[in-house]
Amino acid sequence: MACADPAPPDLAKAPDPCRVPQSELYKTASDSAILSGARALMLTDSNVAVVTVDSMGQPRVRTTKAFISPADSTDPAKGMTVWIMTRLTTRKVDQVLRHPQVTLYFNNDDRVEYATIMGTAVVHRDPEHPQARAFYENGYKEFFWPHFPDDFVMIEIKPLWLEYLGPTVAASNDTWRPQAVVFPGGCKSSDRR
Repeated sequence: MACADPAPPDLAKAPDPCRVPQSELYKTASDSAILSGARALMLTDSNVAVVTVDSMGQPRVRTTKAFISPADSTDPAKGMTVWIMTRLTTRKVDQVLRHPQVTLYFNNDDRVEYATIMGTAVVHRDPEHPQARAFYENGYKEFFWPHFPDDFVMIEIKPLWLEYLGPTVAASNDTWRPQAVVFPGGCKSSDRR
């Protein structure tokens, strides 16, 4: 007996990208302590796990090279924006176009430290995009886009919220939840626990 694929879920109507599960989030540390620890980890773990959702509603994960935007003291979310170089032929491009909500996972097993970013992905095809141009160095352009500029594509992940635990930012003793920061695009509210 052959197995038939189930009918794909209706992904035409993507979930509200502003939804953040406020009641699930935990926080006792300051935003700056959480963001500082997370950013330090992100800068040392440049091979990030990227989770997207395929056309069947199945989460997919793969490791990609991540580039972190420069820190900006006036807008903490900008310093947590992640850029991923990829090729047009990869599945993640189609998946992001269908379902822009993604999760990024950075970790350091030796330090029992991790950060996850839940965000919205944007596919960029313009090689003149000012933020994209910053990442053309060190032979990356030739490796990722052999027919540049025709095959140029980068994915920008704009954070909605971040969860982090590490040596200086502890998880909840009761629930083991990491500490969270909600960014302005994440519909910040004060009812976090």
